[in-house]
Amino acid sequence: MRDNPQHRYWLGLHLLPNFGIVKLSRLLAHFDSPEALWRETDAAMLGLPLPPKLLSSYCAARKTIDLQRELDKVAAAGASLVTQDDAAYPALLRELDDRPLLLYARGQFAADDDKRLGVVGTRKASKRGWDAANELAQELARHGITIVSGLAHGIDAAAHRGALAAGGRTIAVMGAGIDIIYPRENKDIAEEILEQGAIISELPVGSPPLRSNFTQRNRIISGLAHGVLVAEAPERSGALNTANHALAQGRDVFAVPHSYHSISGRGCNRLIQDGAKLVMDVRDILDSLNVTHLAAQSQRQAERIQPANETESAILAQLDSDPRHVDEVVRATQLPAATVSGTLALLELKGLVESAGAMQYCRPRNLNLQRQKR
Repeated sequence: MRDNPQHRYWLGLHLLPNFGIVKLSRLLAHFDSPEALWRETDAAMLGLPLPPKLLSSYCAARKTIDLQRELDKVAAAGASLVTQDDAAYPALLRELDDRPLLLYARGQFAADDDKRLGVVGTRKASKRGWDAANELAQELARHGITIVSGLAHGIDAAAHRGALAAGGRTIAVMGAGIDIIYPRENKDIAEEILEQGAIISELPVGSPPLRSNFTQRNRIISGLAHGVLVAEAPERSGALNTANHALAQGRDVFAVPHSYHSISGRGCNRLIQDGAKLVMDVRDILDSLNVTHLAAQSQRQAERIQPANETESAILAQLDSDPRHVDEVVRATQLPAATVSGTLALLELKGLVESAGAMQYCRPRNLNLQRQKR
């Protein structure tokens, strides 16, 4: 944890029971620093031109907090503190009236992420919804966009994994203390995130994953981001709570459309009906976020994935995003069946094609997008 003398006092103020940003802002307005507020005597505090009940509650509450013990808890969790006085505190989050007083962070938390997008949705994702979140997150990450989500099962996990697979940055906003990975099954994702992004929380060390915590943390997911994408959500969903926060914060809201028969996607359809931006492919998001350049990593990847010879080119020319049987490719190219099968296996290893099962192959969706943009 960085050695900042003011951090201990910010932490003390943050831990005061029943003191949110509004009350603390009223107190801090009378002092030059959190330290000056914390060290002021009770007698002087009670003489301030503020409601006596507020002042007496503050004086009583601060006596219950051992600053060094609380700092030691943060250090033991391997976390650092990011306060409103720190340059690392995100500018977008700073705009919120109900912003966190401070954040606990692990990993590489960078305030200068150029663009951030929240990706959220149901924990009980369908394969179609999971694939949409994963593919869109990959494509967005390749364009330098940091993916923000909540580390939950389903859509959250798909989004984090997509960003990680693309070598991009991703931030997980926890609904528990920074020392508690929830759900435990996503511990492997959390460990990867620490290498390519950050895990953050506004909750004190040791806070359990209570339902109310997740509703509160949703405003941070949207508050950190320039927009929120709902990949799949039923009509009653925490993802819609995040979308509502985004609307209140003046952020863009995007939604993936779903079938008339999809119960798990009806929340997305409702958002679109109410004015959310319908997402057909990643360009719908990039255009709204005014992102027109490919990240350098995407350019390097495109260079690596060119077909190596005429045989590969001929086979690739027969494939698009819809699966096609090997026999159809043989007939179209007039190449020997063994040559087609062997080349398809090699192309799959290169990431240029995907197996769709039952001897069927297709082009990965993100590569189709790149071909269209060239």
